[in-house]
Amino acid sequence: MMASPRQHNPGMSRSPPSFLELSPQQDWGVMSTRGQSLPGLIRRYSLSEGAATRDTDDMEQVAGAQADQASGSSIERPHRRGSILIGDTTSPFRWSGYYTPPVQLKSLRKPVREYYERMNYLVSRYSYVDRLLDSSIARDLLEDYERHWAKNQGQLHTITEEQSAAPLQTSSEESAAINNQAGYNHLTERTPLLVSPDNEVETGGFGHDHASDARRIVMTAIYINLTANCILLAAKIVVTVMTSSVSVLASLVDAALDFLSTAIIWSTTRITTRRDRFRYPVGRQRLEPVGVLIFSVVMITSFFQVALVSLQRLIGDDHSLIELTLPAIIIMVSTVAIKGLCWIWCRRVNDSNVQALAQDAMTDIVFNIFSIIFPLVGTFANLWFLDPTGGLFLSFYVIFNWASTAKEHIAHLTGAAASLDDRSVFLYLVMRFAACIRWVQNLEAYHSGDRLNVEVDVVLDETTTLHDSHDIGESLQYMLENVTNVDRAFVHLDYTEYNLPTHVDHTR
Repeated sequence: MMASPRQHNPGMSRSPPSFLELSPQQDWGVMSTRGQSLPGLIRRYSLSEGAATRDTDDMEQVAGAQADQASGSSIERPHRRGSILIGDTTSPFRWSGYYTPPVQLKSLRKPVREYYERMNYLVSRYSYVDRLLDSSIARDLLEDYERHWAKNQGQLHTITEEQSAAPLQTSSEESAAINNQAGYNHLTERTPLLVSPDNEVETGGFGHDHASDARRIVMTAIYINLTANCILLAAKIVVTVMTSSVSVLASLVDAALDFLSTAIIWSTTRITTRRDRFRYPVGRQRLEPVGVLIFSVVMITSFFQVALVSLQRLIGDDHSLIELTLPAIIIMVSTVAIKGLCWIWCRRVNDSNVQALAQDAMTDIVFNIFSIIFPLVGTFANLWFLDPTGGLFLSFYVIFNWASTAKEHIAHLTGAAASLDDRSVFLYLVMRFAACIRWVQNLEAYHSGDRLNVEVDVVLDETTTLHDSHDIGESLQYMLENVTNVDRAFVHLDYTEYNLPTHVDHTR
């Protein structure tokens, strides 16, 4: 399962359905950022894979109609605030003209094909940004801010200094204060500051149900792989006892560590899904790369010991042939068959964690096949050194692959910069977001575990009010966080192109 880590190649082409779909759904709810309905809406987009892409005008008609219904007004306003602030930001590019069909890619040489595969990947990312910004999400966010501000501005009061001799409350005032205090007793940490009852009913639980289904699928895949690993571990222990093959020993170590890897994935998945907003305000998603890093060290150390055993066999005086009996061969072939069934099932589940299990199962299939081939060929060809050579080869294969994985996760955990492709996509989104953004002063994208943090400094007109600046900045933040590989986004607003560094450099 975990004998070979999953390799990431950002330059390879990826199909657009891997990004969030923006197809209009009949059960869309009106967005309320302060009423906590926006996360549910974004989850709806992320879980609507496979839906056909509709026309953007239809999308805006659906969302616009719902916004008017939620506001309770049947009079259409001639100028929506969102459209005024964002302005006309139509994309000047038609990215579909730059996309190369896969049929044409097959006829190209490998270097040229890799170049166009990377271009297809960028085209799909830019097209996704266009669909995101051409939808009504950002404009409806601004309308939502305006609607709640108008509704609640009379309820918000500034804090004034306490009078030295404050008059005593009347009985009616005391009863009102008691009633207000009683109304706060049901509040929890998840209660929104400003609640929108209309939106609360429409969006409650929709994204949670889909997220629960996805977690159930992941946990089912983990349990299936855990059961398979237990069976394979017991079978390989029997084969190792029956023979003294180093290649089979390497396969046994791999099976034992597969059991450990499944346990690590299971434990980190359960821990990260249990949110504690007081102890871990931004979640514990970085536990996953930490777990992989720890497992990488264990994997490298274990197979280093297997490599030492192989070298001792090669330089030792014992040149006896390793013979695999028929029961041992049957057991090893059965392990390949079980891993093959796990791979067939896991590859049908459209989830990144389950896809990782599927790729690891395929790697184990290849690993176990070579564990059988090396001693068998050595026996039939009367070549004693093939078995320890095979064990040495498999050990180096695992060591180099997991060393590469450890290096990658160390870079991600220490805040390595995002790729140029990712930064270009973020820059394109910020440049296209609103016409009132005069300059993009700075953009930083860096890893915080497996996902990215994005910080952007934008310059608005100095006459822009705090009201408008806040709504533009927070709407841009939500748009950036709507990109699939972004964990958190931070938008800094300036009124001039000159600004001091955003953060203090403590290394000087």
